Amino acid sequence: MGEDDRATPGGVEDLILADDGGSRFTRRLRLEPVGTANAEDLWLVHSDDEVRPWYGNEKPSLAEMDHQAKSMGESWRLQGVHKWMAYDRVSGEVVGRGGLSRTPVDEDWGRIYAYLPAEPWVRVAHESRRPFLAHANWLEIGWALRHEFWGRGYASEVGRAGLAFAFDVLGLQAVVSCTVRHNERSRAVMERIGMRYAGELWSEEFEGQNGAPLAVCVLLRRDWDQSCAGGSE
Repeated sequence: MGEDDRATPGGVEDLILADDGGSRFTRRLRLEPVGTANAEDLWLVHSDDEVRPWYGNEKPSLAEMDHQAKSMGESWRLQGVHKWMAYDRVSGEVVGRGGLSRTPVDEDWGRIYAYLPAEPWVRVAHESRRPFLAHANWLEIGWALRHEFWGRGYASEVGRAGLAFAFDVLGLQAVVSCTVRHNERSRAVMERIGMRYAGELWSEEFEGQNGAPLAVCVLLRRDWDQSCAGGSE
């Protein structure tokens, strides 16, 4: 969240390809599953002065990012998904981090049920209870880019790759995204990649700013399938 993404490179060139090492590629980016090896790159993103305010007032330490990167790696290993680090395919420069993550089965994430279909799959838990008990059939998507890469379409590129991974690779039923109401740039990215505004919620557990409610966007598998069948970007 927090990225100005007015540029809109779109279409089939943004669909992901995979290699045998777990990397995935978009037209301009190499996406690597976050693990301990990416801790310094993760710190580079979250210590950016334009990115940091969306996640807290304190600049994170490298030790904190190392812990977070280790946790993300565990989620990749045990539950099959978490965020990617995004690198420029030509220069190798760190662009940001983004993609998907599982949502905990708890009271706070349960508030999202109101914006999902009243169907049994919504409340089903993932078979692995490590590193935490998570929903099996829907994920959260998000992004954070270093500010020098804002406004060039990278968030949309990562977002589309995440949606393709969620629906076409993992076969999930829904993807949700949340950001504070006044984060107009991230909300624009959500809409640009095909997500639909569903409503608002507020909880201390989520990362709101100054008590602002979170805007919730949702994309269901059936809508993704229809957009792909119709040739929509």
